[in-house]
Amino acid sequence: MKNRDILLDVIGETDEELVPELTEKKRSRIKRTVIGGVCAAAVIAGAVTLYPKLGRSPDRSAGSCTVLAAAVYPQIPAYPGDEDDYGAYQAWSEAVAELRSQPEGYTDGFDTFFVNSTQVFLSGAEDGNAVYSPLSLYMALGVTAEITDGSSRQQILDVLGQSDIETLRAHSRSIWQADYMDDGMAKCVLATSLWTNSSLSYRADTMEQIAESYYSSVYSGDPADEGYSTALHEWLNEQTGELLTDYVSGIEMDPEMVLTLASTVDYCGKWVDKFSAESTEQSVFHAAGGDVTCDFMNAERDMEYRWGESFSSVSLPLENNGHMKLILPDESCSPADLLSDTEVWELLKSQWYYPNSKYVTVTLSVPKFDVSSDTDLREGLLRLGVSDVFTPDTADLSPLTDEAEGICLSQAKQDTRVTIDEDGCRASSMTVMEVCGEAEPDDHAEFILDRPFIFEIMSAAGLPLFVGIVNVPV
Repeated sequence: MKNRDILLDVIGETDEELVPELTEKKRSRIKRTVIGGVCAAAVIAGAVTLYPKLGRSPDRSAGSCTVLAAAVYPQIPAYPGDEDDYGAYQAWSEAVAELRSQPEGYTDGFDTFFVNSTQVFLSGAEDGNAVYSPLSLYMALGVTAEITDGSSRQQILDVLGQSDIETLRAHSRSIWQADYMDDGMAKCVLATSLWTNSSLSYRADTMEQIAESYYSSVYSGDPADEGYSTALHEWLNEQTGELLTDYVSGIEMDPEMVLTLASTVDYCGKWVDKFSAESTEQSVFHAAGGDVTCDFMNAERDMEYRWGESFSSVSLPLENNGHMKLILPDESCSPADLLSDTEVWELLKSQWYYPNSKYVTVTLSVPKFDVSSDTDLREGLLRLGVSDVFTPDTADLSPLTDEAEGICLSQAKQDTRVTIDEDGCRASSMTVMEVCGEAEPDDHAEFILDRPFIFEIMSAAGLPLFVGIVNVPV
């Protein structure tokens, strides 16, 4: 039986005896429990739990997770190891080109969301590290818009810069396809999943729409059953390449939850020009809280060097998987200061072209880093204008269930981790090969990242997937 048929057959079937009315005591204690994970190369963004007016039967038999709909991803042929195998390369190239070929304007609105949300979620990073995935939150909010209506939905559409839900669906699907990569050498896989309570009834048309528009999987089970939480853990670990097992192990479903939404991004890429391990040396990083010693990767390369009034920047391309921008503030300012610099945002939004650039020989010294941050998205979303969905009295989740009275979005959380070493990067991004100009380098520049800096990982489609501030690399 096809996923769609299973979804339509199962999602709405509920024995009314399993959903008795809650007592007034239960109605008054609407909990807020975060179901979140972490990401680095992966992100679990906007993982949420909803609490209803309806209760769960205490007499439920323990059971495993039921798959109502499983996402089916496009097939990309393995990247050919033999460069002379023209046929294999042609098949790979055509498959990637088909995914990259999306309707004009499919990223409309994303730049505004990127700038506004990044300024909110990276603000206050004066001493510690801060890492944020705009794309992961975008996809999570897109799914949230599907389960809301009225002003609850409109507030989300406004934040995402989308005119209506149909446009959001089309743009989200195009963004997913344009950024997808899994060819055995490079990886960038976005995933979302819905974890429903098997004792409750849900709108089948909404679940089907989410599954089709967002490549989302839908599961059903008893949140009081340990096996259901284990299934969630297994899904999260699989979607994040087991990079975040310590974070995932701490996630527990609340027995009374209505829905848990998880969004992940799993990325892995190799530098086009790897750093030599023999050139890695320990040196001092002038961290915000005091000097620390860490490993610096060193190289001298002919490359594009970019600058603004208060910063300098280089980009490190990754094989078939986008590039990482490194932005070093001048000594007179901090990464946090650059968040209000229009030149920085012009650079962060650009895929490759930037007016202040020059092809020079650059002496690179880049610290190996493994940074992570834990972001409570609730306060930031409230600042951005998403408020109704967090309050039972104003939240409209009627597209989710016919029993929507008294339920609301609880807390939303994003945990992010990014690591780089001599070989490459684990984070989120797509792939594009860097093309250098033909002119000979006519100047020299030093790019020594020995003090706090900003990084961004951008996909081949030109979307900023991760942006962060590194105040302490170790």
